[in-house]
Amino acid sequence: MEQKRRVALVLGGGGARGIAHIGAIEELERQGFEVSAVAGTSMGALVGGMYASGHLGPFKEWMCALDRYKVFGLVDFTLSSEGLVKGDRVMRAMQELVPDVRIEQMPVPFAAVAADLVTGREVVFDRGGLYDAIRASISIPSVFRPVHRDGMVLVDGGMVNPVPYDRVRRSEGDLLVAVDVCAPFGGDPAFRARMSLNHYKVLVTSSQIMQQRIASLQRRLCPPDILVEMPADRFSMFEFYRSAEIVEAGREAMRAALGRFAERASDGMEFVEA
Repeated sequence: MEQKRRVALVLGGGGARGIAHIGAIEELERQGFEVSAVAGTSMGALVGGMYASGHLGPFKEWMCALDRYKVFGLVDFTLSSEGLVKGDRVMRAMQELVPDVRIEQMPVPFAAVAADLVTGREVVFDRGGLYDAIRASISIPSVFRPVHRDGMVLVDGGMVNPVPYDRVRRSEGDLLVAVDVCAPFGGDPAFRARMSLNHYKVLVTSSQIMQQRIASLQRRLCPPDILVEMPADRFSMFEFYRSAEIVEAGREAMRAALGRFAERASDGMEFVEA
């Protein structure tokens, strides 16, 4: 029996586009790869945590059942100056679906990335409660209230490490596979130049450009063997009601990336170009 090729999997942030990680993981496993460890930022931490804990199937079903009304029902608005959304309601819904677990006890090694507003430093969660790690990592500034813990004020890890290539536990021989769902814009620049702007679009687009630049620099320092990219303008970051469609987009993107990898391997090339 042929031994499966092991991969260390890195999942980037990107709001609802992060649901594409589900399809990417399913395609990776369908083609005979074994995930040895996972590291994620923001939605990458959420999907990666569900996978590493062994609950990706129920999570996928729950996400794909969401419509606009259900998504809105998960939003608990607050008058707090720290953010528009508390985030408690969605975390309770998640814990009803998948019970909390300690990261060090999960079947697949896992790490989630957040940023500390006090020091500006990256904070990596590879121990402790899974939902504590996820809640900190998904705290999009000005949207979700930050997490106050141990003198830190934790926000979305995309501020410091949007695609955490360097935070996944990698053993000798493991391929490094990364899924970046906030990749450079794929749409027509002329169309983007004509789009109407508001406070939300300026904030989101500025954040996306920043994360693209950070991810590009990180990729040069730690080049992946397989890189899966989804442009930041492919789906809106809050279109969770399109989860089924986004899952399939992730599956297609992984299939294409694995095809390119197979072609390079047949030509004797080992790494993807950074």
